[in-house]
Amino acid sequence: MEPRPLLIAALLALLASARALEAEDASLLGLMHGYVQQASKTAQDALSSVQDFQVAQQARGWMTDSISSLKDYWSTFKGKFSFWDSTPEAIPTPVPEAA
Repeated sequence: MEPRPLLIAALLALLASARALEAEDASLLGLMHGYVQQASKTAQDALSSVQDFQVAQQARGWMTDSISSLKDYWSTFKGKFSFWDSTPEAIPTPVPEAA
């Protein structure tokens, strides 16, 4: 066999194997890129969920405090103006005068 066709065949074999490795690297790179994107999305979703949970807890605390404060204000207001109470015990009964 002549050296020239043997050299060309070896060169073509090396080129083909280099292309195969390049394609494998590209698919591995694509796989890793997809994995990193998925991990990033999962971490972002988890962070968003934690932030939503913290905001919900804070809002719940504000509502509980506000309702408690409103109840305290109402009981104080009701205590100062007890004539609004329409129960029979709250209405004074006239005392008959002794003659």
